[in-house]
Amino acid sequence: YRVAWLISQGVPPRAILAVTFTNKAAREMKERIQALVPQAAGTPWVGTFHSFCARLLRTDGHLIGIPRDFAIYDDEDQTAVVRQALRRLGHDERRFTPRSLREPISHAKNHGWDAERMLQESFDEKGRIAATVFDLYNAALKQAGALDFDDLLLDAVRLLQSSDEERRRWSGRFTHIVVDEFQDVNEKQYQLVHLLAGKDTCVCVVGDEDQSIYSWRGADPGI
Repeated sequence: YRVAWLISQGVPPRAILAVTFTNKAAREMKERIQALVPQAAGTPWVGTFHSFCARLLRTDGHLIGIPRDFAIYDDEDQTAVVRQALRRLGHDERRFTPRSLREPISHAKNHGWDAERMLQESFDEKGRIAATVFDLYNAALKQAGALDFDDLLLDAVRLLQSSDEERRRWSGRFTHIVVDEFQDVNEKQYQLVHLLAGKDTCVCVVGDEDQSIYSWRGADPGI
């Protein structure tokens, strides 16, 4: 309703960015907006954090060395890469499954750790094995011209931080940014919103700290 109201007040739809967390929620947001303002000239940017980051990187990721035709590795792809790394290192994947090692790898990425820091922060054997896999995992993705879901966020932030000109170019696109389920943002998602918000951008977020359920993947309701 906020997006529809903004459009009714004359805000160009493409100057509005509406972000949520799941594809299902994003589809529902698009359908509701279209039903409320079917006559709007153009459409706002509506999607998940990850879909927006993918769009941004398809456009300008080459500026930081990311090919425009990069693949996005899903859960199965990521698990397969971890499995290959385990086999290459001679680890028994029956002890710690490739899928279980993806969580500490994701945690390390979102905290900006390298393999050495990951090893230092590890408090059990699972974490230490994940640290040994970390560099091989990242190298395999790079060689395949692929990004995982964490990379989409991390590289989008890196792109916007790469130059003031690049940040101004993207932040200048949006006069209004609306974020749903804000209690579930992590530090990188917060940085992304902050980087996209120009000095004259209106940012409106909706959240409830009592509904925060993603602390295990870095969500910080304190944000």
